[in-house]
Amino acid sequence: MKTQTFEIDGALEVDTTPRGVDPDEPASFGGEEEDDDELTWAQSFVDEPWDDYDPEGDDPESAADIVDFSGVELEDDSTYERWLQSGLKALVFPTLTVDGALGRRTREAIKRFQSRAHVLRGRGPRLAVDGVAGENTIKALEELTQSDAPSRHEGDPAPASPRTDAPEATAQTQQETPPPEPVSEQLYTADAEGVLVREIEQDGNTVYVISSGGDEVRFSYWTEDFRKYKPYNVSRYRGAKKGLVDDQTILDAGYSTSELGILHANAMKESGGTYGAINTWDDQLVSWGMAQFAGHAGTLAALLAALKENPRSAAAYKRWFADNGLDVEYGAYPWKDTTKKGWHVVVKDGEKVHRGDDGWSYVRTQPRLLGAFMLAGNDPAIAVGQILFWREKFLNRAIRKIIGEEKGVRSGARVMEYVTAERTLALMVRLFNWMPAYVRRWGDRFLAELAEAEPDRDIYKTSTWDQDLEDWWAERVMKERRDVKKGSYDTYALDLSRTRGSFVVGENE
Repeated sequence: MKTQTFEIDGALEVDTTPRGVDPDEPASFGGEEEDDDELTWAQSFVDEPWDDYDPEGDDPESAADIVDFSGVELEDDSTYERWLQSGLKALVFPTLTVDGALGRRTREAIKRFQSRAHVLRGRGPRLAVDGVAGENTIKALEELTQSDAPSRHEGDPAPASPRTDAPEATAQTQQETPPPEPVSEQLYTADAEGVLVREIEQDGNTVYVISSGGDEVRFSYWTEDFRKYKPYNVSRYRGAKKGLVDDQTILDAGYSTSELGILHANAMKESGGTYGAINTWDDQLVSWGMAQFAGHAGTLAALLAALKENPRSAAAYKRWFADNGLDVEYGAYPWKDTTKKGWHVVVKDGEKVHRGDDGWSYVRTQPRLLGAFMLAGNDPAIAVGQILFWREKFLNRAIRKIIGEEKGVRSGARVMEYVTAERTLALMVRLFNWMPAYVRRWGDRFLAELAEAEPDRDIYKTSTWDQDLEDWWAERVMKERRDVKKGSYDTYALDLSRTRGSFVVGENE
């Protein structure tokens, strides 16, 4: 599904309407028809909701074979939360920040530990991988760190300590305290003014005008004249903004030039350079943003959790979402006809609280909340947050999947270790955007084909790869795409380098 943008009466409109819905507009999209569903990918066909932890990108068998755990050092064990993070950081997640806040990355670290604990403990019993530090998980962590979980939690009073006279501060010690890092005013946008809603009549239809802080968007629900009509369907609004984030800002946020090129070829191309495109007409209930992050599938809740946690976007998240009664939590929530555990939306409706799909169904009926999403898409802080989340959970997830299986045993490496050219990896990201499961499925099959065609070369060892294999892989992906679906990737990302080794990883990865 491509997002179309066009200007009417000096205002930018964004449209995600599917083909054949509006009887007056039989084709709402430009571009090639075969690519219209690229960003719906498997979000429309999920059997399980999105999970920040990707088992296909983590190899539990690669856990270090530690025999003596007496040398494990904990960074901070002053509270239960910091002890937990310190243990996870020492054993399985070296980049985890120890700050006492059990956010998104801590949940991912817990799942990584749960998946590896049986290896770390010498093939002991497996833990449930659910991101919750329950009794068995804490017991395993205590055993492996040879420490006890503190009873004191974040926010509890600090234990009393003997009174001592504090030494006088010297000029040297005062200078050793680093000054606070400067805050980019462009990325921190907050406003005390709330979200206001007005209703006006236009050509016999109700138009909702949502405004805040001098910014304004307008939209209408679908009318019964639309084919495939359902109540509370929205696909088009006026008041979007382009050019919120330039390339240098993205590079300053940690992207490499290689990643920036793939971003432009993928998500930025599909979104038309906007960040507030919204869709409430398909089975995802609510989809929003530059990659149409999906409500039912779980990517939208994961994005909101990232926006809430990231200092770059925390103030904007509070303004547009939390202050309007919409938040995210980690825990149990209704999903289809069962209950799942993970990040999910929580929406307040007076004394009532809606969670998960019930929450997204409620959002569809609330012009104020839909307008808040549209206005949030005009906020540079939210735009940068979407860009960073896309790199972490889409681009990185695609190229870090482990592929290669011999005789039923996984014996390969990450995609980015086999192919290292910008365009080849961009093709794999494009494939992930369409069908995430195909990255490993096709990767396993292509490696098996190569192993059979080149019996004298150990294809599963990345050190044996060269430019010829790089080129073969890119051609093989494009051929498979042509075979399984009308259309192709033949003209995709042609401006990116095809030279092996040209892909450069960004910062903080």
